Amino acid sequence: DELLGKSDEVKLQIERSKRIKDGDAFVGEPDELKAAHLGWRPSGPDEGNERVDEKAWREVEIKTWSITPEGFVIPETKKVRYHVPLAVEKRGYASAFEAYLRKGKSELGPNDRKDLAEGTDTAGGFLVPEDYQVELIKKIATLATVRQYARVAPTSRDVAQWPKISYTTDDKYTSGVNITWAGETPASTAHRVTDPIFGMYSIPVHTAMASMPISLNLLEDSAFDIVGISQDLFAEAFALGENDKFWNGSGTGPRGIITAAEGSTTDSDHIECISEATAQTMTADELIDVCYSLPAQYERNAKWFMNKSTEKAIRKLTSTGGDYLWPIIPQVGNLGAAPRMLFEFPVVRDEFVPDAAGSASKVAVIFGDLKGYLILDRVGLSVQRVSEPYVEQNCMVLLGRKRVGGQVIEPWRMKGYKTLAST
Repeated sequence: DELLGKSDEVKLQIERSKRIKDGDAFVGEPDELKAAHLGWRPSGPDEGNERVDEKAWREVEIKTWSITPEGFVIPETKKVRYHVPLAVEKRGYASAFEAYLRKGKSELGPNDRKDLAEGTDTAGGFLVPEDYQVELIKKIATLATVRQYARVAPTSRDVAQWPKISYTTDDKYTSGVNITWAGETPASTAHRVTDPIFGMYSIPVHTAMASMPISLNLLEDSAFDIVGISQDLFAEAFALGENDKFWNGSGTGPRGIITAAEGSTTDSDHIECISEATAQTMTADELIDVCYSLPAQYERNAKWFMNKSTEKAIRKLTSTGGDYLWPIIPQVGNLGAAPRMLFEFPVVRDEFVPDAAGSASKVAVIFGDLKGYLILDRVGLSVQRVSEPYVEQNCMVLLGRKRVGGQVIEPWRMKGYKTLAST
C-alpha cells in the first residue's frame, strides 16, 4: 500500500509537470498565433475539454424520418454513440444539479457541493447532467438543418486555420499544376505554375449566450420538472440561434452561407449565384441553370435549401398550357404526397433561408453540398446559476453559454439563386 501510494504521488507530479510544460509552450508561442477575436482572450491548452473515459461508450436512439423518391415518409431510428465526461458520471450528480438550480450553492449539503465541484468546468459554470446533454443533441438534430449537413470539426483554440489550394480557373482541375506538351527541348519555364498554389482560411470561434430569469418562489414550490423546462428553452434558443447565423451571419458570430453568396465576387468564400432575369419573376429555366451550374463531382450529396414560401412559389410554376412544372401527384397510383425532389435532388426546408417574395434583392435558394460549410465546436453548452445580483427581485437567472464558429471554406460546392428587387 505504501509503494502504491508513492506511485500515485509520482503520477500526480508527472501530470502536473506536463501541464506546466504545456502552459509554458503556450505562453512562448508568437503573439499573432494567440490573437483573440473581437477582444476575447486566447484559449489555454485543453481549456474546456472535459476528461472522458475513451473506452466507455454510451448509446442513445434518435427517431428520424426519411422521404422516398415517391414522397412516402418512413420513420427510422438511428443510434448515436458518444462519450460522457467523467465528472458528470458520478452517482448523485444529476440530483445535486437539480438542487443547485432550485436553491443555489449556499443551500446545498456537503455531499452535493462535492459532486458539483468535481463537475465544474474551466469557464466557471456547471456542465449539464447526462440526460440534459442527450436531449440537447436530439433537439439540435431536429430543429436545425445546417449542422446535420455541414462539416463539423472540434477545435481547442479561439481561431482555427485551415490550409487551402487556391485555384479558380476552372472546375475540372484541383490546382494550376497541369502538364505541358513540349518538344525535345522545351522552354525552361513553359510548364511552371505562375499563380500561388496554397492559401489559408482563418476561422474565428465566437461565444453565444442566453439567459432566463426564474422566480425563486417557482423554484422552491413548483411540482413540475424545472430542469426539463429549462432544457427545452435553452435547446431551442441555441439550436435556432446558431442555425440563423450559419445562414445569415455577417461576421458578428459565424459568417453565414447567404452572406457568402451575397458578398463580393472577390471574397474567398463567395458562392456563385444565378440571378432572376426579371424582378420578382421566378422561372423554371433559371432554376435549371442553377442546378446545372454545379460541377458534376459535387452532385452526389447535393440538395436544394429553401424556405416553405419559396418552395410554394416554385410548385406554382406552370407551362403555357397551365400544367404544373413540378407535378403535384406522384406517378405511383395517383396517391400519396408529392415527392420532395426537384430535378432529382432532395428539397430541404429551412425557414432561416430568406423568402423569395418581397421587394429586396436576396439569395432565396442554395443548391449543392453543405459539406463546403465548416462548423467549429470549441466549448459545448454549459449552464450557470446567477442569483446574487437579483436576490432583491426574488429571482435568479440561468445563463447558458456556448462557443462555436462557422464559415464557407469550399464555395464551389454550392450555387445560389438570387431574386431581384421589385421595380
